[in-house]
Amino acid sequence: MLAAVLAVGYGAYLLFAFFTGALYFYLHPIYVVPSAITGGALILLALLAGGRGAHRLPGASAAVLALPLALGFLLPAQPLSPATAAQRGVQPLALGRDERAATFEPAARPETYTIKDWIKAFAVDPEPVRHAGKPVRVTGFVYRDAALPPGWFLVARFVIQCCAVDAQPVGLPVRASEAPEAGHWVTVEGTWDVADVGGTRRAVISTTAITPTRRPDQPYLY
Repeated sequence: MLAAVLAVGYGAYLLFAFFTGALYFYLHPIYVVPSAITGGALILLALLAGGRGAHRLPGASAAVLALPLALGFLLPAQPLSPATAAQRGVQPLALGRDERAATFEPAARPETYTIKDWIKAFAVDPEPVRHAGKPVRVTGFVYRDAALPPGWFLVARFVIQCCAVDAQPVGLPVRASEAPEAGHWVTVEGTWDVADVGGTRRAVISTTAITPTRRPDQPYLY
């Protein structure tokens, strides 16, 4: 009986997370609907099975399985935070050509690129001079990196391939006279510029505007 109750509980949580949008904090969108269907199937199978079955679930095991379920319902769902980005390390612009990005097809208007698009664009062509002057308009959270020159920060987002476990934070370097507070979400507008950092040419966004904004409903890039 306990096993059936837990199955119903986990199925209900998957449906709850689907209808509240919380599943997007944990999974790539292509897996959201299958997860919701799995939740419905769990409930249906548990109801059909009822209390039948030769195997009984010990109380201690049931308590261990019930704990994460209870926490899932009681604690508000949250996406990965800038603190997680600090733990995993934010991947900056590519320092060299990456053949894996050769399939990147640039859009007609660079100002429509996301942070992920710019990462791919620089992986295809890492020469900063050839990007100089291109318009930029991206949204992300502010990430401070001690390795950057003074007055620089990264505007960053998490990129997800499958789920939050494999999420990789990526960022673009921004130069501004007054940098916003770390962790805050902003929309950065400007153009690409070339800066000399320790004798090396580096691409950096020269800003025309940094606007505070709310976290997007889907904070990840895919």
